[in-house]
Amino acid sequence: MSDEGLEAPPPLAERLWRSEMAALDLYVVYLGERLGLYRALAEGGPATSREFAARTGAAERYVREWLEHQAVAGFVDVEDPSADAPDRRYSLPADHVEVLVDRDSLWFSPHKAIDVVRAGRRLPELAEAFRTGGGIPPLPWEPEGRADFNRPRFVNLLGKRWLPSIPEVHGRLVAEPPARVADVACGTGWSSIAMALEYPNVLVDGFDLDADAVEQATRNADEAGVADRVRFRAADAADPGFSGRFDLVTIFEALHDMSRPVEALRAARSLLDENGWALVADELVAERFTVPAGDRERYTYGWSVVTCLPDAMGDPGTAATGAVMRPDILRTYALEAGFASVEVLPIDTEYWRFYRLVP
Repeated sequence: MSDEGLEAPPPLAERLWRSEMAALDLYVVYLGERLGLYRALAEGGPATSREFAARTGAAERYVREWLEHQAVAGFVDVEDPSADAPDRRYSLPADHVEVLVDRDSLWFSPHKAIDVVRAGRRLPELAEAFRTGGGIPPLPWEPEGRADFNRPRFVNLLGKRWLPSIPEVHGRLVAEPPARVADVACGTGWSSIAMALEYPNVLVDGFDLDADAVEQATRNADEAGVADRVRFRAADAADPGFSGRFDLVTIFEALHDMSRPVEALRAARSLLDENGWALVADELVAERFTVPAGDRERYTYGWSVVTCLPDAMGDPGTAATGAVMRPDILRTYALEAGFASVEVLPIDTEYWRFYRLVP
């Protein structure tokens, strides 16, 4: 039976079909990342499905289907598509290694697949939260482990481009006596480590409430060779014992996730000495709600609906910010926290907006 004569699908139906296909691509990328298939193909060179199964310890029939999908999707190359299935030889194109294997590249992307899979696991609980108005429980990091998705940005840009472009901050970080930095919500520590690597005089204290993240951050600092100048604490930055000790407080892509951002900024202000500043980087969203909006806005709203807002909704005192924290919202939070002024810094990125908060 032919489809000839049928009307073309509505544009939205076509869009959703392509979205479904993209989601399936990400699920298959998830398997490639979880099982180490991309790295094995890059490091071991071209292979048939049988050779690849032996190399990776996976079942041949599964990896054959995975390789065929990756070939038709354009992620891997196949030497002779007309060869019998077990004899086809697959390879990872050289220009795909940066995206699929190199964890220090700004374009490394398999973590996107892991993020999407993890977000999907909580959708039944999120549907119920929509009805009750509450939050949803945190998802354990295992079996994937904690993704260092911001690591390339910090290692390649934070100390090399972003901080040097802020004259007052850069000047203090290179001056004597050594500057003290408090990195609030430091996660696995790559922002703290990047600052220490590029500014060899600074002393950094990373704060995070997640003890597992702090444990990983400590290992990362040791491996990076900066453990003598970077310390991580599973502690609340509002602890009075840390007050007034720091020249710079940083909060990178974390404020919008906090259920009580004013309290967090008030704590950050308390950490500063009389001449210090706070530096906040958060999502680069439009200054006001507009329709239609660009892809960045759509992307940020998507993560806000499925992850960022639900993570904050379990606190009865939540500000319920969500990922779409526009400049006026942040400014309101900062002024309420006791900062005297908020400056949007002229740092050009595709994903974050930088703010300097002056006590």
